[in-house]
Amino acid sequence: MPDPIFADPRLASLYDAFDGERVDLDAYLGIAREFGVRSILDIGCGTGCFALLAAADGIAVTAVDPAIASLHLARAKPGADAVAWHEGTVDALPDLAVDLAVMTGNVAQAFLSDDEWLATLAAIRRRLVPTGHLVFETRRVQARAWESTSRHSTPCSPRRKPLTISAFRVRRSSGSWIVVSFP
Repeated sequence: MPDPIFADPRLASLYDAFDGERVDLDAYLGIAREFGVRSILDIGCGTGCFALLAAADGIAVTAVDPAIASLHLARAKPGADAVAWHEGTVDALPDLAVDLAVMTGNVAQAFLSDDEWLATLAAIRRRLVPTGHLVFETRRVQARAWESTSRHSTPCSPRRKPLTISAFRVRRSSGSWIVVSFP
């Protein structure tokens, strides 16, 4: 079930303006390039900022979100024809075999129970190629990002600054990787 703020067309239309510059998206695209992926599953794609960025980079993108209002906005953006958009959740998707699954922003924090999180992880795994990766982040409340949001932000325009991302392989600040696997 989508968060009501993303399901209401009046509120969903404000999302990009309030979310501002997506400093996290270049890190995701950089990871996709580093892994040499040809296909991505964007889970909780919202208004499509990352899906469109990855598609513009020549990557085949399947994007899914339970909020139809957000998907309507995503489908209306330039370049949207290059993305396969789906309303719903990962477990409702047709069979896929993607190189990389991503949950940008706070998507990984939207799951309200351990059972829901584990079911989502299992559904993602079934849609990854055997050597595929899942990349997601969790926002650090301690960073108090809301206090430094720019008044001059442009929706969906990354600033080219990397963020630490959690993944199957997690990059340490030293540049080395830690391997993390699903149970």
